[in-house]
Amino acid sequence: MKKLAILVFMAAVFGFVGVSIAQKPHPRFDPNRPKFDPNTIRGRVIVEKDADGNITAAQLESRRHGTCNIVLDEKGKELAEKMADKFVAVTGKTEIKDDQKWLTVEKYSEMQGPQGRRGPDDPNRPRRPRGPRGPGGPDEGGE
Repeated sequence: MKKLAILVFMAAVFGFVGVSIAQKPHPRFDPNRPKFDPNTIRGRVIVEKDADGNITAAQLESRRHGTCNIVLDEKGKELAEKMADKFVAVTGKTEIKDDQKWLTVEKYSEMQGPQGRRGPDDPNRPRRPRGPRGPGGPDEGGE
């Protein structure tokens, strides 16, 4: 009986080790991951338009860098037109004028949205459990 217990324990240990080795490495250690660039800002492009539909202002909202105004030169306008309300990685030069950050766009690329943020139509989105509520809920009678 003791030998059987040791055998089951060893099989379980080898099973866990085998599964952990077979898993993909953490994305942080992925060799194909792009290198860190201090001149690249990642965030969502926010565009303001006038009544005629012309772009009057564009901003890049970033968690790390806050909000940066985009200089509306040729590349800035192209970014605002093509990438409105999308997540992008923008490489360029930042300047501070009148206590505001201004970003001159050199190049940009679209990114995937943040992981874990799913829209209401996503079939894999976790849902609230349905059914009677616990004590104190609206289904409980007060009589």
